[in-house]
Amino acid sequence: MQLLYATNWDVPGMTRKFPLFRAARWSALLAAGQLTAAQAGPAFLQDGEAGFVVSHIEYALSDDAELNGACPSGMTGGLQEIFAASPGGKRGPDESDEQYVARVQKGTRTLSTTSDGRALCMHPEAGQPDPYFRTVQRSDIAVFGIDLDGEISNSDSKKHGTCAHDDFSGRNGEPGIDNQFYRVVGCSRSFQSTGMSNSFSTEMLTGSWGILLRLRGVDDIANDDDVEVGLYYNTDPIKLSPGREPLAYASYIADSDSRFRGETRGRISNGVLTTEPVDVRFRHVVNSMVLERFLRDARLQVTLSEQGELEGYLSGYTPVEAMYDQQFGYRNGKTGSGELAPLKLRSGSATGAAFVLGHTCNGAYYALLEHADGHPDPATGECTSISTQYRIRAIPAFVLEDTDSPESLNPVVAGTAQ
Repeated sequence: MQLLYATNWDVPGMTRKFPLFRAARWSALLAAGQLTAAQAGPAFLQDGEAGFVVSHIEYALSDDAELNGACPSGMTGGLQEIFAASPGGKRGPDESDEQYVARVQKGTRTLSTTSDGRALCMHPEAGQPDPYFRTVQRSDIAVFGIDLDGEISNSDSKKHGTCAHDDFSGRNGEPGIDNQFYRVVGCSRSFQSTGMSNSFSTEMLTGSWGILLRLRGVDDIANDDDVEVGLYYNTDPIKLSPGREPLAYASYIADSDSRFRGETRGRISNGVLTTEPVDVRFRHVVNSMVLERFLRDARLQVTLSEQGELEGYLSGYTPVEAMYDQQFGYRNGKTGSGELAPLKLRSGSATGAAFVLGHTCNGAYYALLEHADGHPDPATGECTSISTQYRIRAIPAFVLEDTDSPESLNPVVAGTAQ
């Protein structure tokens, strides 16, 4: 039997190869009569280990506001709308299109800067809460997500380790869903189904970043009391079919940087994997800038199918400053070499996004602070993180380390290799 390999990358003078299908080893054992099909188990699970690459990720939110009635006071207004509503924003009777557009642009620039000329997106704390930034005030909305704190919370009581907030109900009526980030963005047009803000996984499919999962010590994919779980940043571009669909059983290298490696334990019950909390961090890319997505006390709750597909939630708490930077302000955006990106690029990208997507940076910043519900500051009691939920899908993959080699990963069965 010929073992198959896939080349992950080429370095001048060196080509490194990794196995494309570790299942070949099991096929050989089956053919040799040394293993039964029942012993082999699912093809994606070998020696109690299974790897996955995330093929889709998005914020877990809710239905559009026009369907669930989440925003009776209207939707968030952007810079253009705010300027147009001001006394100086009205179009003059003799003003040409060109003249009015130029005046609108000048007015929005004024709205997006501080009194001393600094960009508000770089210094949102220098601004004020924005009355045009609408948030979800209702709690009788069914949202996607899971219960993160194990409590049925409401705004009249403060639970241990959280700030007072109203939980949502889940899509199947389950209580206690912590999803305060949805409160912040649920009335923003760019976070509705036709908007652009919840399509960040597009960058993942261009090869800019990726997320890997690995399970070890799996005895039964339906029920197992103790499973080792790893969540890693993926250093390789995701492998796609000619139709631009993620390919199963491709090989990927897990980032060796400890900051981008989260390892924990979990259990599988009736095919649902639930993990204990662990801090995780992943890179992503916006306008050529490398940013980071950070979750504190993150946990997985995903269904594991017999075909080796995972689907469910990756949820936790994002520090408010980190959420602002990754989603709105890009203040810590870096170049590919790890240096802080030029101020003009960071500021221009954030201000341009605010203009196009219809929000103000200071509005987003203060809304995040208002609805933060996790990790109270010991000195002030104010919460410093906000519950954040992602919906994910993942497909089988081979999760490798820098030190892995084809020989260590694919023991050759005597008499089966050519």
